[in-house]
Amino acid sequence: MAKKKYDYLIIGNSAGGIGCIEGIRREDRKGTIAIVSDEKYHTYSRPLITHLLEGDVDRKGMDFRPRNFYRKHQADPYLGFRAQNLDVKKRSVSLVGINGNSGNRETLRFDQLLIATGGKPFIPPMDGLDLDGITPMITLDQSVAVKKRLGRVRNALVLGAGLIGTKTAEALSHVVERVTMVELADRILSPVTDHVSSALASDAFRGNGVEILLNTTITEIRGDDRGRVAEVVLREGTVLPCELLVLAIGVRPRTDLMEGTGIGITSTKIGGGVDVNVDMETSIDGIYACGDCAHAHDFVTGGMKLLPLWPNAYVGGRIAGLNMAGSPHIHKWATNMNSVDFFGLPMVSAGFMLKPKGKGFLEIVREEKGSYAKVILKKDVIVGLIMAGNVARAGLYLGLMRNKIKTTTFSQHLLADDFGAVHMPDEVKEKLKQPITVIE
Repeated sequence: MAKKKYDYLIIGNSAGGIGCIEGIRREDRKGTIAIVSDEKYHTYSRPLITHLLEGDVDRKGMDFRPRNFYRKHQADPYLGFRAQNLDVKKRSVSLVGINGNSGNRETLRFDQLLIATGGKPFIPPMDGLDLDGITPMITLDQSVAVKKRLGRVRNALVLGAGLIGTKTAEALSHVVERVTMVELADRILSPVTDHVSSALASDAFRGNGVEILLNTTITEIRGDDRGRVAEVVLREGTVLPCELLVLAIGVRPRTDLMEGTGIGITSTKIGGGVDVNVDMETSIDGIYACGDCAHAHDFVTGGMKLLPLWPNAYVGGRIAGLNMAGSPHIHKWATNMNSVDFFGLPMVSAGFMLKPKGKGFLEIVREEKGSYAKVILKKDVIVGLIMAGNVARAGLYLGLMRNKIKTTTFSQHLLADDFGAVHMPDEVKEKLKQPITVIE
């Protein structure tokens, strides 16, 4: 079994891992780097996997960085290797080859480590999960497999209507005759909308032929005589035909590698995940974590929480890399922030989606045909934002949120058609001009 030693070891080849390499190389041009992934592919943009289904992008168009990225940054890629047996005292991890590398084994030692293992799909127990044609939708392999079988699919069903489920349903609607979303909550996109903005999104889906069934879930999956998924049974007894079932209920932090190592893992009551501080370091010196497997500082609430978002993973990885290379930085701009588009309906949300029940919160709403905007204020500082239809000023509101600007003197203009710099005091305008230097 080969053994190698690296100054920096990164486990995870997605946004967080790439951000870490770039952070390290900004400060350290000579230190040795290895990056490990149990996927065999060059780093790709995970949010684009649903676009692959409808042909908007090809495989190369999904690249997150150019194909010469690892060579340019002098990083050794171990693609198609699963990391296991992490030993924090010996500073080592074992690699087992998979996806064509079967039989290959390595032991890598490290001085510093970033864990960016991401999330794994949550799949509730139910009869029929072993049938062909049932899949999550979080990896390139899963997207490719679905694309290959689309010619045999008339009815597709997506269980879960969060961000993954809705983007999958939108993509499938362009290539499949009938698409249905089944959601246990009372609205789609419940983590990132309120009832009004969710209704606008629902109208966009239904207007494009996607059926939405709320307040229900699947209790049984049935197959045909060839072992392929054929239909599902909902909680109230409704039977729906489907030749493709996508499970998009959600993801959970992928923390298996850290179990039993002494690295702090948060309680499952708050979602689990690796416990880190604001510089992304875990409870073990020199070992960092970021992305969907770890918590991050929420600048709106002031606490640490799971923020499983692509931009947050990248920034968290970059912050970790800078710190690993000796340049002190903190991750202070994260919050529940999303920007999506469904059938031409743009939507932006950040911070609180619903007004908290505590004292001191104020909600300002503007609703027109086809568009909606809401800001939530606490002591005149924006702590929540939802925009749908017209999102032209979203960047301005996010700037006010990040800088915790008091809107006392111009709050009455916040949602006006012409809201802009003209309504703000000079000191506010100057502060908004200052670039965010947290990762630069």
